[in-house]
Amino acid sequence: MQSRMILPMLILSILVGGCSDLAGAKLLFPEKFGLVEIDNNLYIEDGVDEDKKGSLRAALRDAESAIKATYGSVNSRPVVSACVSEECYRSFGGMGSRAKIYGNYILLSPRGFDWHFLAHEWSHDELRHRLDLIAWYRLPQWFDEGIAVAVSEAPEHSDEHWEYLEKSNIPRPDREQLLTYRTLREWLNAVEQYGEMQNPERKARGEPEIRPVYTAAGHELREWLRHERTAGLLSLIEELNKGENFEEAYFEK
Repeated sequence: MQSRMILPMLILSILVGGCSDLAGAKLLFPEKFGLVEIDNNLYIEDGVDEDKKGSLRAALRDAESAIKATYGSVNSRPVVSACVSEECYRSFGGMGSRAKIYGNYILLSPRGFDWHFLAHEWSHDELRHRLDLIAWYRLPQWFDEGIAVAVSEAPEHSDEHWEYLEKSNIPRPDREQLLTYRTLREWLNAVEQYGEMQNPERKARGEPEIRPVYTAAGHELREWLRHERTAGLLSLIEELNKGENFEEAYFEK
């Protein structure tokens, strides 16, 4: 997607997302809302020490390496803003999540302050840049999230967590169910249905957190990427940009 689409995409995100994404529009002017620029397009909450800034720079480098390893190169350059306090994160529309993306503006919470969650959000931006607008609009949400999970290698969504869910008989979407989560609304409904929204309560009780939907998507896409690798992913993107139906392009691989 061309860079000229970024502002319209951010505006669309705001219109769809409501108040939370309206607060996210402040990321257009981060230095006016308590953030400082420490590198080009890299911002952090004001007042942090040099070690924290160094950690953020290292996370950015590791996230970029993960994007390059999956996509073969890096076409997108998101603007990254990191909050080290929950108050800062809430002020930009973050509520409960570890990280968010508005257009090509990534917001990290104190709980998502590492390369895994930065790479996850960056993958969304990278895929959006590589697809034309129609192809991106038609892309199933489960695929977008599954690629992001695979890129990020976050332990919370790993094959080990998938095995834990299986051994513990924790309800999780099977492959047939997963493939029905085409829209953002369907995806969010599934996340709620399978209990991922209750993780703060589980953590407070000292219980393991569960992420059945994200982990199911990652499980599907990790297997696909092991077989198809970067060449297969780029071929799929090319076919989608030519107008190919997603199911035909994905399942014929």
